[in-house]
Amino acid sequence: MNRREAIRQSARGAAAIALWAGLPDRTWAALAAPAGWSPAEESLLSLIGDTILPATPGSGGAGAVGIGRFILRMTDDCYLPEAGALLRRGLREIEAASRARFGRDLAELTAVEREVILTDYEKFALTAKGAPAGNPFRHIKQLTLLGYFTSEEGATRALRYDPVPGAYHGSVPLRSGDRSWAS
Repeated sequence: MNRREAIRQSARGAAAIALWAGLPDRTWAALAAPAGWSPAEESLLSLIGDTILPATPGSGGAGAVGIGRFILRMTDDCYLPEAGALLRRGLREIEAASRARFGRDLAELTAVEREVILTDYEKFALTAKGAPAGNPFRHIKQLTLLGYFTSEEGATRALRYDPVPGAYHGSVPLRSGDRSWAS
């Protein structure tokens, strides 16, 4: 990663944190809906996000924090306009893959079937030759991870959170089953 990309990633993270801090109910669904995107696209992104990061007994999944709204807001507010076209292309390709493989829309599939579709699509997106520039699944996956782990649910229930950390400990061993730190 070069310096320009590091600065860009830091700015995106700061934007996510600033957005999150202003939300009254601490989910991304409290953000204003972005213009030009349909509720169906948002719910499809939430479903994809929930497949990438499903709920566990200790924490809710990405869909529980309104990840679809976060992805759309970040794409509109923090990326070039071409990213919106890339995202729409990815959604169309994922739906087409779902109908081709199982004969149903992604929303009608079981969790295991959705995982199969997304795993195959990720492999396709990484190896596609002659495809338009950009990887739609990488965009979706990066924003899903960023949005989930900067949400209250992700930072406090999926990760360990200490609002006032003590002394600096550079290397803290983790035992099997321990969660990573958010702070």
